[in-house]
Amino acid sequence: MRVGDVVKWIGFPGASLPPEKTGPSCVGIVVSLHHFGIKGDDIRADVSWGDGSFGNMLYPQTIEVVSEID
Repeated sequence: MRVGDVVKWIGFPGASLPPEKTGPSCVGIVVSLHHFGIKGDDIRADVSWGDGSFGNMLYPQTIEVVSEID
């Protein structure tokens, strides 16, 4: 996942609520990535969603890349 990639919300793995009940149903664009941990391998993403909302520090497991930027 990189800044500029188009993503969709897939929700939290193993959650009892379906993704359409827990997040946006539109696609969004990754606007920033945050790297944590000693090796920087713990990543969170900020996403600007098509409905005008903004997702801060989203876990990569909760979003899926739809289209990668070249």
